Order: sequence, then structure tokens, then C-alpha cells
Amino acid sequence: MALSVLDEDAVNEEILYIHQLVQEYFAAQRLATRPDVVADLVRVPWQADAIRPTLEEAKLGISPADPLPPLPTTGWEHTAILAAAMSPEPDAFVEIVMDANLVLVGQCASQPDVCVSQPLGDRLGRELVMRSRDVAADLRSRIDAALALGRLGDPRFERRMGAFGRYVSPPMIELPAGTYVIGRDDELVEDESPMHPLALRSFRLAQFPVTNAEWACFMAAGGYDDLRWWDTDAARAWQRGEGTAEGNRSGLRFWRRRYLADPDLLERRHADGQLDDDHFAQWGERLKLDDAAFEAVLAREYPGGRYAEPRFWRDEAFNQPLQPVVGVSWFEARAYCHWLGAQTGLPFRLPSEAEWEAAARGPEGRRYAFGASPASMRCNTVEAHIRRTSPIGVFPDGDTPEGLVDMTGNVWEWTCSLFGARQDTADFGYPYRSDDGREDPHAAASVNRVARGGSWYYDLEAARATTRYTFYPDGRNFTVGLRLALD
Repeated sequence: MALSVLDEDAVNEEILYIHQLVQEYFAAQRLATRPDVVADLVRVPWQADAIRPTLEEAKLGISPADPLPPLPTTGWEHTAILAAAMSPEPDAFVEIVMDANLVLVGQCASQPDVCVSQPLGDRLGRELVMRSRDVAADLRSRIDAALALGRLGDPRFERRMGAFGRYVSPPMIELPAGTYVIGRDDELVEDESPMHPLALRSFRLAQFPVTNAEWACFMAAGGYDDLRWWDTDAARAWQRGEGTAEGNRSGLRFWRRRYLADPDLLERRHADGQLDDDHFAQWGERLKLDDAAFEAVLAREYPGGRYAEPRFWRDEAFNQPLQPVVGVSWFEARAYCHWLGAQTGLPFRLPSEAEWEAAARGPEGRRYAFGASPASMRCNTVEAHIRRTSPIGVFPDGDTPEGLVDMTGNVWEWTCSLFGARQDTADFGYPYRSDDGREDPHAAASVNRVARGGSWYYDLEAARATTRYTFYPDGRNFTVGLRLALD
């Protein structure tokens, strides 16, 4: 009683044990041999039409910048995870509970002290892939399945040992040679006009953006320290830690100029959900500062120096295995391509922006990767209310007909193409020409590169397949990742 381990209920003349975590431990001991009881306790619906409130109803009750409310739980999930670790027959435990709560079983089986057989682990992985890709499943259930799959290990990727350590071989999609239509014909965005045909050789594009699980192999192999992968003067300067903050500082200066020039823009972006309350308030304070004070804030928040991991590597919102890696500069992205090429013997690279657009639009010139019409729940943009990167592939009806995944939304993807010295003025416009210097990998770090595809932080309009978004190559943003290409 003195230690507050026990409490007294004077009305009922009872002594109570009130510590939930230890209660769960003892409950798990009892349940470890009763997976049938566990299945009854943790059974939850996962189909979109069986969950109340529905996803659309849940979205009606939140503001534009708020994330989706989580799925209902039973309260027994943590106890079940403990019970799986205590079970004398983990295969039987997983088999029986799987039908009741597939995602929870994936979380159980991914624990290091739960040893399920290889056939059952493989089956569980396949089932989680199918759940994450099931259009009948609630979006939140698909996301949860993919998160569990990432911790368990995704069977869609091949894990191999190379000359420079372990690596993950990504599935690639072939795009045939032909004439593709790129650009737009409405001239609303000058640097994306005009629409024009472009002949391309056949090439391959990764089915998915590069994930954290893949990037972890590059880090484990010492990729940030090995100069072989940093092949230009600007890349080697970045690798040494020179000028690594300038891209982010320049990006914030750009947005400050925009907000000052258009006083209503900040409010509009907040109202549209593109700025959450914290970032809206932060920018409100920044805009009160004079130039010198603003520069002092940039120096404090972005001190620069040498980096050996992506900027958001330790942020739980962005660091799950099957989320696309973000917070990597253009130089890091190219170093990863060179490293993976040495591992596989294949010349991996970043796609040109023309290749990227052709792959997203296809022979028919789609407006979005999934089709001609906007659809807010076919991709991870602001309208989906996820408010972070989503694990790869949880929007199956957002795939291209060729099988490319997450080409609309989720993360902007670096290309190898140059844009210009300013973020709002294209030195390299359309029509696209590959021989005009825009594909020069040795360009200075002061020249913006093009990123494509939109992201979770921007709206659906920005995710059009024609949109040419720009970032400084040394910038590291929570909206920017990469996708691999091969000749």
C-alpha cells in the first residue's frame, strides 16, 4: 500500500491491483495457451463497409489538416502480442488468431522472440501483401497491414548479399520504346507547356519508390563514407559536409518571399490542409521577422555539417520499413544508385523527368498516373488525410496500367533533370530536349533539380503527371524521395 502497488476500495472492502502493464503480463501468461480465446478477444472488422463510422464519415468530422482517426481497437492488442511471445506453440497461436486479426498477428510474428516456421511466415507475408492491396479493405486497415508487413519482411523484394554487403533488389517495370506525349496544352503553367510528342528508348522503372528497408542496407554498408558512390565535385563536397544546409535554407527563403508577396497565401494553404496548425503558427511568427532575424532562425534550425543518414531517419512518422525514404538530397539519391549498381552489376540511375512523365502518363497521356480524372482516395495527397508518407502500395487503384505504384502522391521523386537557378523560373523549359544541358550531372549545387509526382503534403492538383516541382539538390525535405531507373 505504501508503494502504491495496491489500492484499497473502501466501499467494497477490496484490495485492488491497478497496474495495467503487469496485469497484461499475467493475462498474457494465461492466454498464451488459449489462442482460441485470444482470437475472440481481438477480432475486429477490416472491410471498408463493415467499419463505423465509415472512412468518408470520419473525414467529415475533421479539419483539412487533421489525420484520419485510427481504427477501433479491442484493448487486448498489447496483451495478445505478449501472449504470442510466451506461447509454447507460436505456429498454432498465429494460425488460430490470423483469421480474427491479420494485422495484429503480423505484429506478433515480427517480434524477435516469436519464432514461426518459414512456410507460415511466408504465408503470413503474402496475406499481409494481399490485405494491403485489397480495395475492399478500409484504407487504414491497408496501411496497418503494410506497416506490419514491413517489420515482418516484404516478399515482393529480393534480399541478396553483394560485394558491399546486403542489399534489396527492387522489382522493375519495363516501359516500351515509343512516342509519348508530355507537357500540357493549356499554358496555365508556362514551364510545363507546350504538350508535345517525344520519342524514347525502352527503359525500366522501379515498381515502387525506394523504401527505408532498402536504404538501411546502404547505410549498413557504409555508403555515406565510401567516396566511390559520390561521383561529382558537388557530390563529394556534400559528402564532406560542405553546404549541406543551403538547400533547405533557400527553400524557406523562397516560401517567405511568396508569403510576403501574397499575404493571403498562408491562410489559403492552412485552410486547404497543406499546412497543419503547428506549421501555420510557425510561419506566422517567421513572417514577423526582418531579414536579419529570419536568417538567424535559418542558421539555428539548419546548421549544416556532415550527415550519415536521411534527415528524418529517426522520426517515427517517416521511418517505418515500407515507407518511402525521405529527407535525402539529390546527391544522396545518386550515391544510392551508384552503390546499388555496384552491388547488382546493373547501371541503376535516377530517371530523366521525361522518362518519369512518360511512365506516369502512358501512351494515352493520362492526367494522373491512375487516369484522366482526379480521385482523392486513389493516392496519398492532402485530401486523403494521412498526413505522412504511406507504406508503398496501399492505394492499389492508384497504380498505372503498367503496374507502377505510388506514381501519384506519397513522395516527390528526384529526377536527374535540371530546372534552373531559381525555383520559379525555368532555365530548362519545354519542349524537352535531352541535349541542351539539362541532364548534366556535374551542374552546381545552386541549380534546382526537378522532382515529380506530388506528395502527401500537397494537394491533388499538384500531383498531376505534368507537374515539374523543383528543389535544390542539397535540400532534404520530408516530402522528397526517389525511384530507380535502368536503361
